Amino acid sequence: MSNKTTFVAAADRINQIGLNQSRINTLKGDAKEITAESQGLKLDSYCHLIAGIAPAKLTAKANLNAKDRVGLKGDLMAEGQQTDSMADKLIKNAVGARNVFGIGGDNWTPAAVKEVFDANEITSEAKLIKAVSGDDKKSKVLLVVEKIAGRRSTKKNEKGERVAGDKWLGGFSYEEIEEFHSALEDALRVRKDMEAAAQEAGDQTDQDNADANEMLEKL
Repeated sequence: MSNKTTFVAAADRINQIGLNQSRINTLKGDAKEITAESQGLKLDSYCHLIAGIAPAKLTAKANLNAKDRVGLKGDLMAEGQQTDSMADKLIKNAVGARNVFGIGGDNWTPAAVKEVFDANEITSEAKLIKAVSGDDKKSKVLLVVEKIAGRRSTKKNEKGERVAGDKWLGGFSYEEIEEFHSALEDALRVRKDMEAAAQEAGDQTDQDNADANEMLEKL
């Protein structure tokens, strides 16, 4: 392993990520079991990476400095067996997790990071990403709104805090939003009709039961 990433506590941090990825690449069989094992291995890789970068001195905006990041990415793509995009995602989420959960210093181990994950109910990479982005604190309604309308970007201020950015990200086109409104109205109409029909059927069943009970009492 290169000496560029001096903040990585030991080579076995990156090597374990490589071993985990090798296992993920060979998983075959039952889809449910594969997913469970794959998620476990991915979280273990995050635990090793976060523990590895815990001693690193971050920039004023709470990022790895450029030189350290380049070195770490190279190690992840070599010994860690990550693709270019996978290495970028690992680093982004690991640094984000370090900031969100207050992980920093020389004494962090993968097991200690796992305890933080367990305490915050981080059981998959998707949940980790939500926690890092803040989506875990958003309601289902707000998440849907952002999916449709898009959302404002964020950026870091001089203190490394997340603040509103200058760009609008994602969302449907205005034509798609019109189509969505129409489809939603149709779906809600059908829902109301079916709920009304179910209520009517339920009322009829209650009446039939009452009539039957009354007849039995007269026998």
